Amino acid sequence: MIEESFDVGGEQLPLVRSELIPARFHHGFTTRRGGISAPPFDTLNLGMKWGDGRTNVIENRRRLQVATGVERIFVARQVHGANVLQVNGGDVLADVGQIEADGLFSDAPGIAIGVYVADCIPVLMADARTGAFAAVHAGWRGTLAGVVPAAVRRMVDELGVQPSDLRVALGPAIGVCCFEVGEEVVEAVARAMPRAASPSAGAIVRAANGRAHVDLKRLNVMLLMAEGVPASAIDAGPECTSCDRARFFSYRRDKGETGQAIGFICARG
Repeated sequence: MIEESFDVGGEQLPLVRSELIPARFHHGFTTRRGGISAPPFDTLNLGMKWGDGRTNVIENRRRLQVATGVERIFVARQVHGANVLQVNGGDVLADVGQIEADGLFSDAPGIAIGVYVADCIPVLMADARTGAFAAVHAGWRGTLAGVVPAAVRRMVDELGVQPSDLRVALGPAIGVCCFEVGEEVVEAVARAMPRAASPSAGAIVRAANGRAHVDLKRLNVMLLMAEGVPASAIDAGPECTSCDRARFFSYRRDKGETGQAIGFICARG
């Protein structure tokens, strides 16, 4: 992953980007820098979810629009499930925002889709051959429910994508270093993904105190590869939202008193 900064009225707004995503797609993952929100939402909080002032969020979204040139980003109502929604050029932003879905996909040039995150993985997919692209919100529940494979399959069925043509970026998210879980989560992983529960898979790691840590990115890499996406086509960056307080929001680290970033993607018109 690389970080680029954009000038917005004399202030810098950074975006984290993947060099694997083809150039015909405009994409990025925001950080917590470049906005106006006060602590604990400081500063580029883009979500209306956890108590920040509406005027702050609106201004932060305006700044993102200026930095990226993207006027509208379609985001569904995220519920940690596996529903995936196709977005078309004639869709209404507010209508899509009322639909429960944790994945969006499209092949319509000029529209952007995205997901809000604050530890969960923002997954962006792109296919240069068909012009198809997707944005997926993958926390541990959505991961085990299969939201990422569901997005791949919908793109295959609806848009003619070949999984081997996809290029996928797993954006900043909580790392295995910080994602300590209870045994009930380990058991849920074993039920949904038996191979992932094997020590050799590296998806579940035991700390010195015996507590389990889950590698969400590793789980999703395994799921993508099972759908036919080559390992070389997946950018699973090392950024940990919980470790890097200066750059990223983290719901777990800050006990829910935090903002939200966005991962977005669109096909250039």
